[in-house]
Amino acid sequence: METNLTRRGFLTGAATTGALAAFGALAGCAPAAPQAASNGGDLAQTGEAATTGWSWETAPAPIADGDIVATVESDIVIVGAGLAGVTAACRATELGASVTVVEKMPFPSSRGGHYAAYQSRAMTEAGMTNDPKDEIVADWMRFSGNRTKEELAWLFMDRSSEVMDWLDDLSGDALNIIPIYTHYAGPQYYEHIGTHVIRGDFPDNENKISAPVYFMWKQAESQGASFVFDTPAEQLVKEGDRVTAVIAKGADGYVKYVGTKAVVLATGDISGDPEMIEAYGDKLGLKPVVNAYTPEGANTGDGQKMGMWVGGRMQEYPVPTMIHLIRYCGLSFGFMYVNQEGRRFMNEDTWIQAKSIRIMEQPGGEFAWSVFDKNWADDVARSIPLAGGQFWDDMSRTTPEWTPESATKVIEGALEAGNAVTADTLEELAAAMGVDEAVFLAEVENYNALHAAGEDTQFHKRAELLSAIKEPPFYALKFGPSLLAMPGGLEINEKLQVLGEGDEPIEGLYAIGNASGGRYALDYPVFINGNSHGSAMTWGYVAAENIVNG
Repeated sequence: METNLTRRGFLTGAATTGALAAFGALAGCAPAAPQAASNGGDLAQTGEAATTGWSWETAPAPIADGDIVATVESDIVIVGAGLAGVTAACRATELGASVTVVEKMPFPSSRGGHYAAYQSRAMTEAGMTNDPKDEIVADWMRFSGNRTKEELAWLFMDRSSEVMDWLDDLSGDALNIIPIYTHYAGPQYYEHIGTHVIRGDFPDNENKISAPVYFMWKQAESQGASFVFDTPAEQLVKEGDRVTAVIAKGADGYVKYVGTKAVVLATGDISGDPEMIEAYGDKLGLKPVVNAYTPEGANTGDGQKMGMWVGGRMQEYPVPTMIHLIRYCGLSFGFMYVNQEGRRFMNEDTWIQAKSIRIMEQPGGEFAWSVFDKNWADDVARSIPLAGGQFWDDMSRTTPEWTPESATKVIEGALEAGNAVTADTLEELAAAMGVDEAVFLAEVENYNALHAAGEDTQFHKRAELLSAIKEPPFYALKFGPSLLAMPGGLEINEKLQVLGEGDEPIEGLYAIGNASGGRYALDYPVFINGNSHGSAMTWGYVAAENIVNG
């Protein structure tokens, strides 16, 4: 039986307005340098940038030809072996191009998780029908305050299923591409289906690289691609109006990697560089104390800086923080949330980025508690068709029906790890949580009264999502935000070419994945969970075709 999970079938005239965030657009190709403080003329304590501007605003001196120990020539040089880079390498070599991939880390960078595509073959075979493209693009633009390039949104919508199906065909039995049902479905915010998990068992994958990255890396090598690791790129070479090469430093010194057709920047985001975070991010996004995904030394904006040195520019709007509720416990559901003082602080019926930001606004700004009683499984099952989504629902549910087994394991694991507490009385629960008992008991009493009355007059949560907290044992899950990435970079056009002065493409230079800009602004939008990974694959695939086919 076909499962037609569509927004039109769910929403019945609900208003879906999106207020623009109160952030000023960053003007020009670089942000304003930190300003002097007003306290007697002392400069703000922001490091060297306080007196000289941002460190990358002055391009370094060109590396001398005499310092170059070797020159390597390929049709395409890809800087970065993450998801976007290995996709580009895999597709380009399949099309017959010679490819060299230069990576600063010792092996391909990898992030597991979700991969989005619009209406893949796997979705169709599973009986899953997505919403019309124009609805999804409208949500994409709204979530980003209409500060993104609509042509890039349509590039993803029009090509992502082709890319996912290509990977499915190419990998055969090596990868299992599974569409999942987890998505948030509310009247004001909505996540569309189109999320996939990609699994594969590779005995030689000792570094636990995500399955699609590992597969495409090895596939690209088998097709002739050369991967060079532990070799950070430092400068692009521009001859006239064309970028022709990148210079990287290996164990034996500088090597010039010439791309006769193109150089592709796939170096990832800026979340590993505190100065670039300060320059291009919104200030609230700096609060998460844990960067969950970026290994030390990685994702330091190398491609963005090199691109600016040859005439490219960063996207003009604040680079969004991708913040997920993965710290402490991986589930929070939609129960009553209280802050570290024991106070309820929000309408829990919303999407994950909003929840993360609300937590960061609270005293301490690090975590919150989700509070419920013994009837939690029934309450969650009742809520899933009405809301759901990541950290409310299972992260990889492959059937329409929610069952409690996976969530039970998560809760048990959180209890063992000290990221959840349970008690037979609310007083004992408050003590275990470390919150003010009187404040907490008053909040629970009020929440139960709202449930009994069938109306949330405090934060106006939908009445059907209210649940009582009355029957022991009682539980509280500790959860909080972590920074995953800051997906934004150099301005590009729909061909993935880096744009220079007057929005003219810089010949021979492309940017893909999180090194490229224009996809997102203000907030990372989860209109389809995993769309950053999905667009990284799509950008790599499309860039390879554009370069090879001309």
